[in-house]
Amino acid sequence: MSALDIPLIMSPETVASHGAMVQIMTLIGFVALVYDHILTFADEVNYIWEARAGLVSTLFLLNRYIVPLVLVVDLYEMFGLANDSGKFCKVWTALQSFLTVASFLSIHSIVAMRVHALYSGTRWIKVFLWTVGTLYAASSITIIIVAGVRVIPHIEPPHHGCVGAIPSYLWTAWLPSIIFETILFGLTVNAMLIQDRRRSFNTLTLILYRDGIFFFVAVAFCSLFSLLVWALADPTLLGLARYFALAMVNVAASRLVLNLKAYAGHKRNPSTVWHVTAPAPPVDRAPQAPSPGFEFVSTNTSAFDLEMYDIERSCQQLGTRLH
Repeated sequence: MSALDIPLIMSPETVASHGAMVQIMTLIGFVALVYDHILTFADEVNYIWEARAGLVSTLFLLNRYIVPLVLVVDLYEMFGLANDSGKFCKVWTALQSFLTVASFLSIHSIVAMRVHALYSGTRWIKVFLWTVGTLYAASSITIIIVAGVRVIPHIEPPHHGCVGAIPSYLWTAWLPSIIFETILFGLTVNAMLIQDRRRSFNTLTLILYRDGIFFFVAVAFCSLFSLLVWALADPTLLGLARYFALAMVNVAASRLVLNLKAYAGHKRNPSTVWHVTAPAPPVDRAPQAPSPGFEFVSTNTSAFDLEMYDIERSCQQLGTRLH
């Protein structure tokens, strides 16, 4: 419920009811996040902690443990914050906004790496992703900074929540994320259609496409829900989607990384139990000629090295080096 503008015409009962709804949604998101951490902790130990460190693994761990801490402080704000904690509200609202944007940016960076890998590191896709990614980051940070300069100095903590006036344009803070994720999804679908025409699918690419589609559905729903709430709902409901969305996007991103890591571990050691239900490899067919300027790795690949740190060193992204 950070930085809300409570209209004077709203009754105390309505404000209290909206606050309870925000608290419930935040608790649902936090419980779902913790539950998913418990379910996937064994995979995290096997495929993250016991492997070499790399960029993707580092981003994974930062999101994995910073986001729950953010939600814990948010819960403290909602349930235990004293009414004289003005300094806490100002500092926490600024820090929380930065961490939320940083979390979304890092998660989208991982997804962009996957898209780059689907296009086999083609130069044009790299330039395009860097361009739109930079615009996405710059626009998101600019909107948050401009709004923060206006909001944070006037935040107060009545009713166990940090409260302040919200600019009418702040709903646009969700637009860059939605647009960038839609671009990544469109590129993923385009790569899938091209590869389908060539009949060159394998288990690895099917995992990438499947998880990419599921991630887009989850992130698009959460981001669009948050945008609509911020644009259309009463100011006292602004927290209804924000914290829940942060938790659910983190869950989807964790599964995105762990599924690929699990496949990597299975390829290195086929005797290990593979916890991811992956599609069976299709029957090999004669591939069609590749489209100009677009090249997929052959399906006759006999060995996989999916350690993400190897790819980070060789600039092929995603930890996917196909021999």
